[in-house]
Amino acid sequence: MKYSRIISLALFLGLLGLGVWGLARGGFGKDEVAPTLAAGSFLQLDYIKEDSTIKAELAQAERKALLWDSNAKLVAISMRFDGGLDYDFLKRYAYVFQTPGISDYYVFNSAKAVAAAQTYSQAELFGEVQPTEITKDYLKINFVQALEIVERAGGSTFRADHSGNYIVNLLLVQPEGDVLSWVVSYQAKSSDESQVWRVNAASGSVELQ
Repeated sequence: MKYSRIISLALFLGLLGLGVWGLARGGFGKDEVAPTLAAGSFLQLDYIKEDSTIKAELAQAERKALLWDSNAKLVAISMRFDGGLDYDFLKRYAYVFQTPGISDYYVFNSAKAVAAAQTYSQAELFGEVQPTEITKDYLKINFVQALEIVERAGGSTFRADHSGNYIVNLLLVQPEGDVLSWVVSYQAKSSDESQVWRVNAASGSVELQ
């Protein structure tokens, strides 16, 4: 599975503060947990209310990226929450764009987690992993839905066991030859304990590490 090769990507983006899952070790198992997409999230981030905002912000990021290069394509979305799961705890919310044939990546940061837009090289950002363009037809699950699915699959228990002392990282990415997925990690801040889930961005099915 291609995701076993993304350890280097996690390390690169972690060092750059882009809020990915970080300490994933090895591949993912085949144990699947059926998703629960309720009408209203039990998180403070309600995915139905957020959906139009998410789409509008993505459109803004795309406009900015096209000013950087007229052929820029979205290849990743990266987020980090520190100590909680609402916007008060959101420390990183970034859109990553690339143009075919150009090695640099353009990173546009959401106004929800203010930071200047920057460019990075392939080696700095993704190492040996080659992400592909995110096709919106396969992006059926937004980050709030992905979080709810993972919370029900065990993330809420992890947070309860490390009250306020954890980091939650999300990365939406489709490595070459693989499927578009949210990779979500919960990491304890005071130990090496972590748990990683991969949520299929089209179906909502989830695999455990």
